[in-house]
Amino acid sequence: MKRPRPAAVGEVLAELKKSSKLGEHLEHARIWEHWEELAGTQLSAHGRPMAVKDKQLRIEVESAVWMHKFSYRKWHLIKRINRMARKELVNDVFFVLLPDGESMDDEPREEAS
Repeated sequence: MKRPRPAAVGEVLAELKKSSKLGEHLEHARIWEHWEELAGTQLSAHGRPMAVKDKQLRIEVESAVWMHKFSYRKWHLIKRINRMARKELVNDVFFVLLPDGESMDDEPREEAS
């Protein structure tokens, strides 16, 4: 009787990425990793991703003016993110105004789930 061969670690991780929340979170992390490239140099300096929940990307923006500028680029940003992911990772964007007294240079706040 022949025993099945043990699975390689890479195969196990690849399967976990496809079939678990871990894989989804790793794909979302790519948004943070490539934020400047996805949003562009100018926008990325004035807003940052906070979270992805139910395919909605939440972006923290430093002012109402920049929120307005981000809103003009919303569909372009969604398209670039999904092209990078090679699937629909995000289908909407929600903008959150950074609280008064905070700047993009401050550490990002944790969003409550």
